Amino acid sequence: MLGIGIDIGGTNTKLVVVNRAGKLLAQERFRTEAARGAASFVKRLSGYVSAFKRDYGRQLVSVGIGAAGDVDPARGVLRFSPNLAWRNVKLAGPLEKLTGLPCTMENDANMAAWGAYEIELKRKHDNVLAITLGTGIGSGLIIDGKLYHGADGSAGEAGHLKVQPGGRPCHCGALGCLEAYCGSYSIMARARELIKNEAAFVKKYAAPGRERFNTICLTNGAAAGHAAARKVWAETGQYLGMGLAGLILLLNPGCIVLTGGVSRAKRWFFPAMEKVLRSQQIKTPFNRVKIKVSEDADLGSHGAALFGLEKALK
Repeated sequence: MLGIGIDIGGTNTKLVVVNRAGKLLAQERFRTEAARGAASFVKRLSGYVSAFKRDYGRQLVSVGIGAAGDVDPARGVLRFSPNLAWRNVKLAGPLEKLTGLPCTMENDANMAAWGAYEIELKRKHDNVLAITLGTGIGSGLIIDGKLYHGADGSAGEAGHLKVQPGGRPCHCGALGCLEAYCGSYSIMARARELIKNEAAFVKKYAAPGRERFNTICLTNGAAAGHAAARKVWAETGQYLGMGLAGLILLLNPGCIVLTGGVSRAKRWFFPAMEKVLRSQQIKTPFNRVKIKVSEDADLGSHGAALFGLEKALK
């Protein structure tokens, strides 16, 4: 039995085919191009799914979708996605009609959480918090071995916890959100405030062939001892620690898995993050929790495929 996993991002959409053990058999990627509209997107997406059906036939039994934003999993509707600029878009139903495969849709961070639970942790922890550190910040919760949705399917919006009242503007429209301090767009905005000669910084620290002012460039600067770069990462760690502290006190998870591009800068933000966690007055939940950074860049798409299979084979 095989499943298709789909990870819909603001820039690219990724599809994978995996088996029940999570082994990758095939993958594809295409530009999301959200500005062309949801109908165009679903039509293009169905073409890739149909191609997989031709290749794998009846072995394919399900499609799991992870979408960035506020998802209604019961109706397969993307209620709001700031990064896609879509509201109240039906995705699962139309794709199911076009492909003939049962489709399950969740928030992309929920699917990354399921991927962490199944692939990263081998179901050894039943209470897991997964935090996706990318352009924005998402989170997913596994409680007692089950994906937790909350009353309306929107549980896990950790990126919009307030860590600084009246603070920096967030893409959601509010002020002081965790995402406004630890999402890559906000990290680089802070870097621009502290690094005066951006062009020279990029020339010196950017990855070869990718001469851009981004978190990779900032990490390279920190590794080379650039004071402002290190300060940006330390501030990021401090605010991430503040957000995680509240979540740990509330949820008492056994394990937290960090994933996403920003998590690769672990060396530079972890010390400040851990300092905040060590400073908490109530020690019990902090003594037990394990925090790890995933090396798997595809937890979202793989988790979506495995979750779709889980639902289809029940």
